Amino acid sequence: MRRSLVGLTGVIGLALALACYYAPWYTHSTAAFTLNAFDLAEWTSLHPAVRASSPALLTSFLLRAPQLALIVVLALHANRFSDARVRWLLRAAALLIALRFLPPREFFGSAANDPNFRQTMLLTVLGVGGVVAAALARRLSQGWQGLLVMVALALGTGAGWWGLARAHTLLDNFEIAVSVGVGAVGYTAASALAAVMELSLLRRAESPGPANKKGG
Repeated sequence: MRRSLVGLTGVIGLALALACYYAPWYTHSTAAFTLNAFDLAEWTSLHPAVRASSPALLTSFLLRAPQLALIVVLALHANRFSDARVRWLLRAAALLIALRFLPPREFFGSAANDPNFRQTMLLTVLGVGGVVAAALARRLSQGWQGLLVMVALALGTGAGWWGLARAHTLLDNFEIAVSVGVGAVGYTAASALAAVMELSLLRRAESPGPANKKGG
């Protein structure tokens, strides 16, 4: 029971992180410049300097990476549940989040060469591939899976703050004064909660006792 509760708390932490991803990452007195990470990535993708950067659209990719990280982590965290129905439900949720990256239908026609649409299509493929890879990773030891979760959460959080800093430079060039919003801070805190729950599950798996002999 305690193990299931810890696993559920981890899922809640990931859900909070996703909600914070769509909460304001930058706030401004003008609503048009109060942007969540998803919209901020879209805004930066239109900036000529971002399109001309090397690699192209790096800032947009960094701001989208936190959502990609959550997709992978959610699919990996699904492996912690012994009930197959719960595992597949969480994997399905991860796939739905991955489809959020899917570019508009214009990409499959006249806009196939648009770099922003190509990036979002790449992220869609990476998201779906990440879910499949995470399902196959259930064969790995819990220690290795836990390491993958920690790395993905750290990379997602780090990429988000790096992208936020690069976006701030762009906004500053337009003399738009913004403040870091609750979304960026909340994403970091929720990711930390998910990481703590993952560590707790690892400790329980490593500690001797009849409850741990059943496996995950």
